[in-house]
Amino acid sequence: MARRKSAHRKEYHSKRPMQLAIISVLLAVLAVLSVYSLSINNFPVSFSEAIQAIINRINGIVPDRNTDYIAWMIDQVVIEINSPRTIGAFMVGTILAVSGAVMQTITRNPLAEPYTIGISSAALFGVTLSIALGISIIPGLTRDLATGTNAMIFAMIPAMVILLITSIKKLSPNMMILVGIGMMYLFTSITTLIKFNANEEALHEIYAWSLGTMSKIGWEDVLPMAITALFMLLGFTFLAGRINVLMAGDKVCQSLGVNPVILRLICFTMVSLGVAIAVFYTGTIGFVGLVAPHITRLFTGNNNKLLIPVSALAGTLLILVGDVIVRMLPGGLPAGVITALIGSPLFLFFLFKQKKNSSF
Repeated sequence: MARRKSAHRKEYHSKRPMQLAIISVLLAVLAVLSVYSLSINNFPVSFSEAIQAIINRINGIVPDRNTDYIAWMIDQVVIEINSPRTIGAFMVGTILAVSGAVMQTITRNPLAEPYTIGISSAALFGVTLSIALGISIIPGLTRDLATGTNAMIFAMIPAMVILLITSIKKLSPNMMILVGIGMMYLFTSITTLIKFNANEEALHEIYAWSLGTMSKIGWEDVLPMAITALFMLLGFTFLAGRINVLMAGDKVCQSLGVNPVILRLICFTMVSLGVAIAVFYTGTIGFVGLVAPHITRLFTGNNNKLLIPVSALAGTLLILVGDVIVRMLPGGLPAGVITALIGSPLFLFFLFKQKKNSSF
C-alpha cells in the first residue's frame, strides 16, 4: 500500500512541469488573442494601432473627433466597442466553464453542464416571458430588469427540482441528469409555444437570445459580470477540496464530515445564479460548459483545485476564439453558433481520446 501511494505521488509530481508548461502556453495565447481581438471590427484597425489606443487611454490621451477623426474612430472601436466585448468573453467563459466542471464532478456524470440539465433553457424561458408576454415575476420592474430577474428566478428551478427529488428519493448521478434533461425539454417546449405566438420584433429578440451573442456587451455590463465570474471562480476554488471528496461518494463524504446534500445545494445555487446572469447579458452559448472541462482534464486530472481555474482559461479561450471568428465573418453570426461548431468536433475528439479508466 505504501509503495502504491509513493508511486502515485511520484506520478502526480512528474506531471507538474507539463501542467505548468501547458497553463503558461494557454495564458500566453489568451494574452495575444485578447489584444488581437481589440483590432477586429468592421472598421479596419491594425494590431499596432489597437495597442497604441490602449496605451493612449492609460496615459489619459483621448483623440479629438474634430481634429483627428481617424484616431478618434480607432479609439472608439478599440476602447468603447471591442474592449468590453473582450472582457465579457473572459467573464462568460469563466462562468460557463467553471459551472460545467463543478456540475460534472458533483453529479459524477461527464455530460453534465448548465445547458444539458435545463438551467440555460429555464433562464431563456424567463427571458421569453418578459420579452414576448411582458410578464415579470416581480411586479413593477422595468423591462430590462424584469428580463434579468425572470432569468435568475427560472434558472434556479431545475436545480431546485433535482435537489428536491434527491431529498425525497435517492437518485443516482445519471438520474439527476435525466431529470435535468426532462426539465430542459419542458422549458424548451413552452418557450417554443410562446415564440410561435409572438410578434416579429419579440421573436427576433428571443431568437438572438437563444443563439447567444457577445455584441450586446458594453462597459456598463462588465462590472456585474466580473463580480459574478470572480465570485464563482473564487467560491468554487475555495470549495474544491470538499468537491474532490464528493467524487468518492456520499457515504465517504459523510464519514469525512462533509454534508453532500448541503454541498450540492450550494453548488447548484451558485451555478444557477451565475448562468442566469450570463444568459441575461449574452443569451445561451452552448458547449463551452461541456467541452472546456473535458479538455482541461486531459492534463490537469480530476483535482478540482487545478481543474476549476484552468477550465476557466479554456472556456475563455473557446468564447474568445468564437467571438473573433464572428467578427471576421460577414453577416454578424452569433457567437453561440461558432462555439457549437468548434465544440462539437472537439468534444468528439477528446471523447475518443479519453482513457477508459478516466474521470468518470
